[in-house]
Amino acid sequence: MYSAAKVLLFLSISGTAQDYVPHLVGEVSRGQEYRKEIGSGLLFLLKPTESGWMISVVPKSPCTENGDWASVVNAPYRNYNSLHLDTGYGVTAKEAVGISPREFSFVVTCDDYKRESRRLDIVLWPYRYSQREQDDALAKLGSSPLGKGSLTILNSKTSPADQNIEGKNYGKIDALRFRLDITSPVARERQRRLQTKFSGH
Repeated sequence: MYSAAKVLLFLSISGTAQDYVPHLVGEVSRGQEYRKEIGSGLLFLLKPTESGWMISVVPKSPCTENGDWASVVNAPYRNYNSLHLDTGYGVTAKEAVGISPREFSFVVTCDDYKRESRRLDIVLWPYRYSQREQDDALAKLGSSPLGKGSLTILNSKTSPADQNIEGKNYGKIDALRFRLDITSPVARERQRRLQTKFSGH
């Protein structure tokens, strides 16, 4: 009886250790930062840029300086990816809001952030490390337990940018209404097991 009680207590603690807000709907206007708690000590951010926003996931209590827990596990790392909700890398404002839903991942612990950050550092600047370190970092990058976000743009407003760049006007995003869905690593693993079970593999 005592052992069973301990198991139930452990399961209860494990189940609440990563309790996430399953979904939310938000609005943001140009130049504003959107900030919302998504559970498990994490914040979802839309950080304003000159033409839109950057998607970010950060801990409420930072474990490192400038630690963005999404930036270390979303490739490509030197080009436009799902975190860029703006006109970076030659994408126009209308093209940016047309990329929906935007799927992205994020680490869920400080230790995993530090681990993935170091792996990414080795992959991006390999000349500072041995070949063995390079191979290990490349093989393991993104292998930590990851939460998943899916941002669906429900409505948007764009307008021309104040000036052209090399003869082209990429525009800017003035406002967004969106839905954010969050899946924890535990839920992702549960979904994977169910899919495997019903697919017969």
